[in-house]
Amino acid sequence: MSQKKAEVRVFLDGVHLKIIDDLVPSHGNTRSEVIRTLIHEWLSANVDKIKEWQKLREEAAAKGYVSKR
Repeated sequence: MSQKKAEVRVFLDGVHLKIIDDLVPSHGNTRSEVIRTLIHEWLSANVDKIKEWQKLREEAAAKGYVSKR
């Protein structure tokens, strides 16, 4: 089973870029690998929060607080 993958382009300000550069090579060999690693780690650590946000969004949409998508 193949997974969907896509390139995502982001722009960082100088301070954040310096932090990313300082994490090479401990978190990856390139800036892209470092950012990918950080995103994976954050998502894994916050999966329960993400599920809760999705539930709250659905409830808010049902009650008219935000638009339904």
